[in-house]
Amino acid sequence: MSRRVTTRDDIAAVIALYKAHHVLREISAQTGVALRVVQNLVKCFRDLGEDELPAPLPKSGRPKLLSPRTLKVISRQVWSNLSLTAREVKERNPRLPSHVSLRCVQQALHDDLGFKSFRARRKPLLTKRQKENSEILQEI
Repeated sequence: MSRRVTTRDDIAAVIALYKAHHVLREISAQTGVALRVVQNLVKCFRDLGEDELPAPLPKSGRPKLLSPRTLKVISRQVWSNLSLTAREVKERNPRLPSHVSLRCVQQALHDDLGFKSFRARRKPLLTKRQKENSEILQEI
């Protein structure tokens, strides 16, 4: 069974329905929030007082090193010059914290921003038709 993250909007909806004197099962069915979560939110709401909403729980896991704003700056730089490497991106941004490694920048470019590495296809300078035309011109 997967766990659903309860957002501020969900909490506000649950509390609004609770204030409108709805039954907890109805609140759970209408909002899609589990019954036990609704019970806990209502209990927290009663304990905190009638004017405050309970805060959502913090996310689990390690926090990201790069903020969304930093990712946006990096994205703009890469879109302006698609041949930039992760090392060049790190060197161009002196405001990046020193603990952000090159590998972290590489993963941000690949996973968060969707920039995949590729090499341009090698193309001949002249097509077959152009070579044939040049041979014909040389014979004349």
